[in-house]
Amino acid sequence: MNAKILDALERWRELAVSLAALLTFALLLSVMQYWRLQQRQLEDLRTQAGIVAQTASAALVFDSRDEAGEILQALRQNPATLRARLLKRDGQPSAVYTRPAAQRSRLEAWAGQVALEVPVMADGQAVGTLSVEASRLPMWWDLAQFIGATLGTLAATAGLAWLLSKRLRAQMQEAERRTRYLARFDALTDLPNREHLRRLLEKALRQDGGAALLLLDLDNFTQINDQFGHAAGDAALQATGQRLRQLCRPGDAAARLSADEFAVLLSPRPDAAALQAYAQRLQAGLAQPLFFDGHWLHLHASTGAVLLPDQADDASDAMRCADAAMRQAKQMGKDTFQLFTPQLGEALQSRLALENDLREGLMQGEFQLAYQPQYDTTRRIRGFEALARWRHPERGWVSPADFIPVAESSGLIVELGLAMLGQLRRDLDGWKAKGLGCPPVAINLSWEQCRKPQHRDRFLQQLKALQLGPGEVEFELTESLNFEDIDKPDSFVFTLQGLGYGLAIDDFGTGYSSLAYLRRLRCRKIKIDRLFVHGLAANDDSRMLVESMVRVAHAMRMSVVAEGVELDADEAALIAMGCDLMQGFGFCKPVPPAQVEALLAGSLVRPVSPAEPAAD
Repeated sequence: MNAKILDALERWRELAVSLAALLTFALLLSVMQYWRLQQRQLEDLRTQAGIVAQTASAALVFDSRDEAGEILQALRQNPATLRARLLKRDGQPSAVYTRPAAQRSRLEAWAGQVALEVPVMADGQAVGTLSVEASRLPMWWDLAQFIGATLGTLAATAGLAWLLSKRLRAQMQEAERRTRYLARFDALTDLPNREHLRRLLEKALRQDGGAALLLLDLDNFTQINDQFGHAAGDAALQATGQRLRQLCRPGDAAARLSADEFAVLLSPRPDAAALQAYAQRLQAGLAQPLFFDGHWLHLHASTGAVLLPDQADDASDAMRCADAAMRQAKQMGKDTFQLFTPQLGEALQSRLALENDLREGLMQGEFQLAYQPQYDTTRRIRGFEALARWRHPERGWVSPADFIPVAESSGLIVELGLAMLGQLRRDLDGWKAKGLGCPPVAINLSWEQCRKPQHRDRFLQQLKALQLGPGEVEFELTESLNFEDIDKPDSFVFTLQGLGYGLAIDDFGTGYSSLAYLRRLRCRKIKIDRLFVHGLAANDDSRMLVESMVRVAHAMRMSVVAEGVELDADEAALIAMGCDLMQGFGFCKPVPPAQVEALLAGSLVRPVSPAEPAAD
């Protein structure tokens, strides 16, 4: 028995129960009304008979049959009266009234009768009796009208309730349908989502003929959002979904996995050459310019592919392998295609091993912070940058360039960020216990740490629980990872600024360096990447670029921090340009918490040791 039949039976069952309840209620009301009408008829008849009895007392005393007959004729006014008799004291009739048979209906015989006797009094003594018989038909008519009105009211109520229930049921069914749809499809592009693609993958892996999975990531998509707005970004995503559907073969499936990541499942599987040709057609189709709101949007995609089941035998492995191939395609220059290879498999296994070690390291507390001071033009410490460091019991020191990307892609960056806040609190308390005041410490904040609302809430709760206020910690936003919600009123960036925390744009000049980006963020600081700083004194182009950055920042009332300062000539050039703060090996390398005490107490500049991790 299918779901539709069961649903119909359930609706009929509910209707039957509702009707039974309404009829029961109507029956109870009718019974109550029957007794009330019966009592009212008796009371009315008794009142009328009493009036007639009072009038008829003189006729009985003087034994006037004519007068008694006229008095009984008054009962004709009541159509329910069938017969009336005025009896003397000895029971002999003085006058009798009977309604003619022609004035009676057949219904009266069915309706039944009601009879009563009323004494006729004169001077306080009974002189006779008035006996009256009346039809109950008027009572039944009143009861029928009541039942009709009651059933009509209940029917109208039931009809209205049924209509409201039908509308509510339709709304619930639509909500359920929408929920089921959203559980399997992406609302913006109408493509299957990640979970639905996973089920399609599992099904394809069980079929003969194999399959191929292609992962496509739009190149520089965030720049479209940044330059033309999110409406343009949505239009680009919708166009991408539509083009993928048009380019798919019969039996293939396209899906949207995340913000700008798509997938195409090919089943049955083509060979490697045909797969590459197909990928090239996909890339060429996606590369067609899109005209939106007076602008041409240019789309390109990096594509990675994996052959199933040769290179992966389950859905999770297939997704990881295709993702690894896609990332390799991006590293090759974007807008390229890469088929998964054994070498990429080894790299993937290495990454998974590092991810497992990272997860274990967080549980074991293997992470710590190193602090690199920031100096003003007089070489006084004005702040610190806190940098995550990991010393694995077997791997030794693991470079942040290795574990930070893994933490971000796996989601472990959330736990790492919370752990580093806790470590910062402990270090600050340790310095404070020794009577050392510390200027604000800047710590990196990745968009992946606050992409989801629950992660934002945990982050803010951690700040509150640790009592890390704006006077103790600042946050550096990595410019190459655009914060996607800065155009929203409840942006996490604006939330932090509203709480008083200072923000800085890290690695400025290497990512989305646009005046619009600076204007929307309105941070307190920008940090110029070491790529532009090192050797700028001897490079006119670098000098011109850095000087322009300083002027723009100052015009927007932002301080400037130069990273990677190592040479005295670069330091002098930065001071001449008006750079506010500097950090780098020319001043001090990142040091553990114990050595920060010496920096806070005086001045410490140490050479870089190859055995220890450098700044990230």
